[in-house]
Amino acid sequence: MKKNLLLVVALFIASFASAQATATIIDDAPYNYEEVEVRPEFPGGNNELMNFIGKNFKIPDYEGSGGTLKIAFIIEIDGSITNVKVVKDLGDGTGAEAKRVISSSPRWSSGETRGKKVRVLYELPIKIASQG
Repeated sequence: MKKNLLLVVALFIASFASAQATATIIDDAPYNYEEVEVRPEFPGGNNELMNFIGKNFKIPDYEGSGGTLKIAFIIEIDGSITNVKVVKDLGDGTGAEAKRVISSSPRWSSGETRGKKVRVLYELPIKIASQG
């Protein structure tokens, strides 16, 4: 009888611990930019973000006809940038350069939902003009 009771208690503790781990993973998942109540912002706003990209983006030897590349990244609760990924690349090193520039970004203001700071997934289009 004691063994059965001990087994039931052990199973209960294991299931409770498992549920806690799952909740933590879900709570840490980033919100989409459009879903948060207070959206994260680059220091100085969107115009300053465009200035930052314009100053720091060094166009590689790009042979293409121009277009829009997309970079996705997470703005953490402390405003730092992580998980920078190229969503749409134009080739010739443009995606790698955009990734480098965004990774060097200063801290943003954090996003908030229901009064709590949250991680936010942000997708940024960057237009590249034809070099020809």
